[in-house]
Amino acid sequence: MQIVLLLLLILAVLIILVSKKERLQKSIKIYIIISLALVFIAGWLYTNYNQRVAQNQRDIINAYEQGKTLTCGRYRVNSNDFVFVSGTLSFVAKDNIKKLKGVVIDISTCKR
Repeated sequence: MQIVLLLLLILAVLIILVSKKERLQKSIKIYIIISLALVFIAGWLYTNYNQRVAQNQRDIINAYEQGKTLTCGRYRVNSNDFVFVSGTLSFVAKDNIKKLKGVVIDISTCKR
């Protein structure tokens, strides 16, 4: 996805640079190029952030599935007391654990 964004940015810059002087003034071309670059940088940062969050979630899920205990806020999550629900990316307490009945923990609160 980042390669496609970069290619689109390069294409847009080239089109702007070769446009006739009568259509766009030099200062307007510079503003457009800077704007495109800022949009590209914002998209790149957003993509990188999402990749880091997704990798962190995968690491947490792998640790849970390997039988490790996770710290999720004030709860200690393990496969003996909780079930992982992939659809909502959360841990739900098992029904047979009375003290945890009804507890649902979002994966974003967990640490390895």
